[in-house]
Amino acid sequence: MISESIISKEAVNPDELDAHLHAILKMKEGTKSRDESGICRFGKYVLDAKQAFLLNNESGNKTTLTVREAQLLQLLAQNKGEVVNRETILNRFWNTDDDYFASRSLDVFITKLRKLFANDPQIDIVTKRGIGLSLVVNN
Repeated sequence: MISESIISKEAVNPDELDAHLHAILKMKEGTKSRDESGICRFGKYVLDAKQAFLLNNESGNKTTLTVREAQLLQLLAQNKGEVVNRETILNRFWNTDDDYFASRSLDVFITKLRKLFANDPQIDIVTKRGIGLSLVVNN
C-alpha cells in the first residue's frame, strides 16, 4: 500500500486516473477504447476519416485517401441517400460558398472519389444539378 506522503495531491490527476480506469474496463470487456467518430460504414466499405483510408471488407483492399477526400467522403457517408448542398460543402471545406476555383477543386475531389467506386455498381456519388451531391448505396 502506498502512503499519502509518497504521492502528493498534485501528482494525481483525478480526470486522468478516471480515463485510465475506463480504458482498462473497456479492454477487459473486449471493447475498443479508441474514438470511432470518424468511422463510417456503407455498402461493403469502411471509411476511417481520421486515418484517411477506405477499406473494402469484401476484397480486403485498403486505399489511402487524402485528408480532403476522407473528409468529403465522410460528410457524404454520414448523409448517405440525402443531398448535401454544394454551398454547404464549399463553406465547410473551403470557407467560401461562391468561388470558382474552390468549386472546381470540389469537382476534382469528387471525380477522384467516383473513380474509387467505378467498379462497384452498388455505390454512386450522384450530382443533383444546381443543388448538391449525394452518396447512393444500393444493396
